[in-house]
Amino acid sequence: MNTEMRFPQFEDAQSHREEYIRELDKRADKTAFAKSNVESLYSLGLTMYSQNYSFESLVYNAFAMSVLDEKIALHPEQRKVLNLINENRGLIFSAPTSFGKTFVVFEYICRAQPQNVVMVVPTLALIDEYKQKIIRQYRDKFSDYNIYLSIDPGRQYDFSQKNIFIVTHDRVIDETTVAIFESIDFLVIDEVYKLQKDATNERVLILNIAYYNMVRLSKKYILLAPFISGVDNLEKLDDIPKFYSTNYSPVVNDVKTYEILSDSERILYTDKILKALPEQDSTLIYFPTVVELDSFIECTSMHYDAFEVDANPMLNEFVAWGKREIHPQWSVIKALENGFLVHHGQLPLGIRMLELALFNDGLSRFTRLICTSTLLEGVNTTAKNIIITKPHRSYNKEFDAFDFYNLVGRTGRLYQHYLGIAHYIKAPSDPVYEKSHALKSIEFELTDDSIDMDINFGEYTSHPEFVDLLNRLGITYEEYKAQIARKHRFSTVQFLLKRYDQLKLKLTDVLYRQTVDSKQSKLELIRVLAEIIDPPKYDFKLDTYIINRLTYKYRQSVRDVVDATMSAYPKANLSRVINKTIRFKSSYVEFEFYSKVDLIRYFMRCDKVSEDLITTLHDKLLKNIEILYYLNSPSKKMLKDMGIYEGDIDRIIAVTGNNFTSILDLQKLLIQHSGELRDISIVSRYIISRLLN
Repeated sequence: MNTEMRFPQFEDAQSHREEYIRELDKRADKTAFAKSNVESLYSLGLTMYSQNYSFESLVYNAFAMSVLDEKIALHPEQRKVLNLINENRGLIFSAPTSFGKTFVVFEYICRAQPQNVVMVVPTLALIDEYKQKIIRQYRDKFSDYNIYLSIDPGRQYDFSQKNIFIVTHDRVIDETTVAIFESIDFLVIDEVYKLQKDATNERVLILNIAYYNMVRLSKKYILLAPFISGVDNLEKLDDIPKFYSTNYSPVVNDVKTYEILSDSERILYTDKILKALPEQDSTLIYFPTVVELDSFIECTSMHYDAFEVDANPMLNEFVAWGKREIHPQWSVIKALENGFLVHHGQLPLGIRMLELALFNDGLSRFTRLICTSTLLEGVNTTAKNIIITKPHRSYNKEFDAFDFYNLVGRTGRLYQHYLGIAHYIKAPSDPVYEKSHALKSIEFELTDDSIDMDINFGEYTSHPEFVDLLNRLGITYEEYKAQIARKHRFSTVQFLLKRYDQLKLKLTDVLYRQTVDSKQSKLELIRVLAEIIDPPKYDFKLDTYIINRLTYKYRQSVRDVVDATMSAYPKANLSRVINKTIRFKSSYVEFEFYSKVDLIRYFMRCDKVSEDLITTLHDKLLKNIEILYYLNSPSKKMLKDMGIYEGDIDRIIAVTGNNFTSILDLQKLLIQHSGELRDISIVSRYIISRLLN
């Protein structure tokens, strides 16, 4: 029987590829289909499917064998990208999620053996993904490298050895930090579309500055992105990187649309779709917000028998720990007991890693993962399906086509799910998305004429409002650049200074009373600072009460804070209090509240406010945050960034000491003291086990 497929002419090779991949997905005997269509598969560059079924394909795969993984032959587009890295100092490379971009990067490092490598990623979750590939999946290939998850200017690094630094962008904006490198042999910046200008986002500014600082030192660099069509105004950069984009994908992503008449039907239709999907098919369920995610957990009629009492000791221990440490009514526990996993950015990193590992584990019975836009950040999964319950990033930020198809691209996996399907629940007001519109050209803020770029690069005199602010603070441009410009947007500084001027007397009065009476609660101080940071809103008193509890001198568990908050505000929504506490503890207090209070302290110094009051602000509040959130302890910060639960970090350091900077140093200490680390949470034990095994 002749199974050779024939198709009419399509607009590009990827259209041909998709037709073959769809047909391959349908066939029970995929090997027979591949053998019958080997010439077509090979000619379309689908060499992972043509295998050694023809002489040409056999020869190609022999020559294209990966150095990183000898079981894999690079497909033609991957080989092309390797050549482009070799030929160019700088390369911006864009391709679909399933292309294997990260694999190409590691393949290049394995082949070229650059001495000092820096990999900059937007999230801690991606740090973990990179780290796991290096220390577990490809351990033998990177055994000569020291692996670091932070850069500490106070440490001495041996750059005569081979080193890989995997860091988030906020760790490489400081010129003192970057100055530890004489040069960088290979720089990687992932998810580079986050460089695109966004005047409302402080992190975009930070990432652009990180790019600028690091590229100047790099002998060779590559910037990775999902499918974008180009980058505007690259000619404004001192060194113009080559741009290369491909639509090559070895898997196919389809969209099925379910039209509904009312927003209120979204959960109903989510359940309908879940009922129709085979239980063994791994499925992501996307919600724009944690509130909507929790509402689904409370309201869904679906139940899976993935969680069985005594069937999985680790999970049982995690549930018991979660009820004790977080709360018995925590939505993550409810979801687990109902057969669902949960993944969103408000959860501590170690918990996210544990949930994602269960989802990606083929032996786990958990095949349903409820998530938010955290999965847009480049985190890889084994999902066959995704249900897009609402095409928003948050309450009021609607997806554009790029966002939508970036999420669609999280489905499908080579050799596992040839066809990934997005199930789109569409209300009348929701957009119709066209894949052709997902390809957009972006512009880095670095090449834009924004006031923040002008300030950072010396063109400030054309902005009288900035000059006025310098005069108001009584500081020089050089001091502003050193103290503020690389941390905060000018609009943020301008707004906070205005609020500070309005509430300065109230702030100093509170600080004075705190100074003369040590028994004064710092809650009043928290509230006036929060009022400067943002005008009070509906939950102002509740929020500031939680922040106050989270900044006590001694660490409190989430359960402690939640119970105290519910006692003080018995009418508050329990689920909302739990989520706020976790979010504030995981990110807000450390990354936003602290940095803005520190800026307010700087305003006070500029105004020559009494040093006693400034000291009180530090001792009553900022010092507590610095200790509790490890802001001045690189070794403790490294453990936290790895996913170790914060309540265990001091216990681990007490056993191992803090004389470690690299992953190898830490591994040796953990192995040496493994018998002494029993009294830590299941989350931290899980993180340590995946580091050592």
